[in-house]
Amino acid sequence: MGYPKFIVRVRCMQMSRRPFRRVPAHNTKRKIHYAVLKKCGQRYRLTFLAGNTALKVGNSTAISPKNLPGNDCTLEAWITFWLREVVKRDLAETTLYAYRNIVRCHILPALGRVRLSELTPLKIQNYLYEKMNQGLSPNTVIKHYVLLNTALRMAVRLELLERAPTERVQPPKRKEIHIDFYSPEQLQRLFSAVENTILELPVKLAAYLGLRRSEICGLRWESVNLKDGVLLIREARTEAGGVVILKSTKTRNSNRRLGISGLADLQRVLQRAWEQRRSDDPKEWVVLRPDGTPPKPDGLTQNLLRVVRKNDLPKISLHGLRHSFASVANSQGVPMFDISRTLGHSSMAVTSNIYTHLFDETESHVLSAVAKALEQT
Repeated sequence: MGYPKFIVRVRCMQMSRRPFRRVPAHNTKRKIHYAVLKKCGQRYRLTFLAGNTALKVGNSTAISPKNLPGNDCTLEAWITFWLREVVKRDLAETTLYAYRNIVRCHILPALGRVRLSELTPLKIQNYLYEKMNQGLSPNTVIKHYVLLNTALRMAVRLELLERAPTERVQPPKRKEIHIDFYSPEQLQRLFSAVENTILELPVKLAAYLGLRRSEICGLRWESVNLKDGVLLIREARTEAGGVVILKSTKTRNSNRRLGISGLADLQRVLQRAWEQRRSDDPKEWVVLRPDGTPPKPDGLTQNLLRVVRKNDLPKISLHGLRHSFASVANSQGVPMFDISRTLGHSSMAVTSNIYTHLFDETESHVLSAVAKALEQT
């Protein structure tokens, strides 16, 4: 007797508990979508942040009851299923690529043959310790923990486990990331070094506007209005495993409208690129190589590193120039809210967490100014 087809229901509910994908701790009440699957009289509920993903999962014939691992499956069998049927449908291609690398290079060699029922907190804790001893950074090991925790919590929802062993595992403490950024003087030296080269436009888009590398590579002429001095950020081109991927911007707030009317230098470089474009197609990329093809994102990074070394400048990436924008803006007294909006962060909390050292310095200046004013009264 064959398996019956999935019976699917998708519903939206206001829930206070955290969904299977990590969300900000302060945002606990939000709409969550479920695909409720029935197999041989048993109900399985998959949780998604996007309703269209839940519908896709429920209506897709790709998820077959025959492929659903049993209670005695190994971690390898479960994670393979989870990556294919859940992660691939609901996360970006770049995230899937990163997850697959972690699974293939680290998790499967160490824990792949362990059955889910025999996967204890001690085994996972020892795995994390082993990765630390191998020289992986605490922040990288935390990513391994998050992946395992997310995958195993889904196994609990599908009743393959009674409890996720990761709940009783202590991940390492997150290490503060050192952020590289340039001073205004160093930026001027870099501008001189890249003048009239392929790097001039991407470097100035990052330094003047704080754009991400993917946003620079994803900028098309249809999103540039030189007459009104406006850029629309609404698309991204990134790279995973040597393959260029076109996708939406990182977050909803990353879709933004940036004014460039007061940036004469950037307008000049954009105007020159406009006059040198190969066609009138509004979908043509703004940043192009001399042969008229768009550069690979990783290629831009390598070119920048070569220029930096040649000109005896501190090592920096295009993302470091984005940090430089935030540093200069902060030093000029721009409010954190405006910096966050310009950078396209999902919230001011993200901006504050990334640039803690910058805003700590600002706070010191504010307190000193207040103290000075009070002392004079």
